[in-house]
Amino acid sequence: MRHFEYRLALGLQETNVVGNVYFANYFLWQGKCREEFLRRHAPQVLEEFKAGFGMITRECSCVFHQEAFAFQEILIRMALERLTRTGMSMTFDYYRQEPDGSLTRLAQGRQEAIWVSPEHRVALLPDYLYEAIAQYAASTRAPAQRAADLLHGRPDS
Repeated sequence: MRHFEYRLALGLQETNVVGNVYFANYFLWQGKCREEFLRRHAPQVLEEFKAGFGMITRECSCVFHQEAFAFQEILIRMALERLTRTGMSMTFDYYRQEPDGSLTRLAQGRQEAIWVSPEHRVALLPDYLYEAIAQYAASTRAPAQRAADLLHGRPDS
């Protein structure tokens, strides 16, 4: 499955008094990963936000497996779980980069987001955003064909 990668180096501000990363940061990182995807693949979304449209998180979860600490490097892999004309659900896998280059899974998360109008009603995703997201749909078809098929209501098989 194709995924979007977001990397960060942990600082002391992400840790609690015990020295490990505070759990709420994993949810913050989901948002940062999603925003970085938008910045890279759909920067025109900023104009939509200025006009009052928005992407609202409906549901968010995280299951923790290992601890992380300050000064470690973290890799987050965001993958598309489901895409509709009005929103999407994404999965997040959090890894710690070990000194030998291997990855240790720290946590797994999930997020469901919807696109809303300035009146905060569910709205259709803009075509450019839908197509950028559809590039991450699991399929053997070429990304452009897969995006076109999804945009026109044909199932992703």
